[in-house]
Amino acid sequence: MQLTSHDRCVLHLASRDAEGRLGFYLDEDGVITLVGKGDVDPVPAEESLPKLEEGGLLSLDLCRSYVLTPKGWEAVWALAEIA
Repeated sequence: MQLTSHDRCVLHLASRDAEGRLGFYLDEDGVITLVGKGDVDPVPAEESLPKLEEGGLLSLDLCRSYVLTPKGWEAVWALAEIA
């Protein structure tokens, strides 16, 4: 799977939480914005959520959040090693 820089940004945002959670909200225009842990600016979801879900890197949790899967954590660690 080819990850865009935005996909990497979303994965990094999720990895800031110990459980790999990403909160999200839908604005009045129907745009999904992702919220990470800490004082990090929200990130627009763009096309990353369906792609990362389909690739098995994120999954939708019952608590209105996305969660990194084990495969998602591996991708984050691999990106950290490259940087």
